[in-house]
Amino acid sequence: MFFNSYFITKHQERNLIDLIYQKIVNVSRNKVFYTKLKVPDTLDGRFDLLVLFSIILTFSLSRSGEKGVKLSQVLFDKIFLDLDLSLRELGAGDAGVHLKIKNMIKSYMGRQKAYCECFESNDYIKLEKSIIRNVYRNVSEYNKKPKLLVKYCKKCILEFHNKDIKYFSSMDFNFPKINSNF
Repeated sequence: MFFNSYFITKHQERNLIDLIYQKIVNVSRNKVFYTKLKVPDTLDGRFDLLVLFSIILTFSLSRSGEKGVKLSQVLFDKIFLDLDLSLRELGAGDAGVHLKIKNMIKSYMGRQKAYCECFESNDYIKLEKSIIRNVYRNVSEYNKKPKLLVKYCKKCILEFHNKDIKYFSSMDFNFPKINSNF
């Protein structure tokens, strides 16, 4: 097991992280992405959406002040703690889990760098290219589906822009509604 700030976080903050993480999981599992937008409904496809939406959220949290930066790190650690447990439930052994988690963290960090550069510069054309390279990497026919996913990402970024930590800590916080008419 790797060092995980989630374990040393106060109970109240862990509850907040659990709530935020569940919202990321919920949005990333929305069937619209897999049916209408043709994201592969595979372990890789689900991982890619989880990563995408967690990066959107950690990017936004990190801009909400010092507490947001701290919560971003705890959220990152919670995500990989959950992925570690999921791999074990799928039957991977300790050595296999360690290598898979290491590779997943490397993938996450690469995506985080690429996506955050796009968010910071409002370069949604570049974001679309990154999404095609990552989310749609095993898809041969995706037509305009990546554009629609980028449109939703932009909607999230705009929704979370300039929100303070109170917003992310409140019951009002949620990802924007997903239009099922993509």
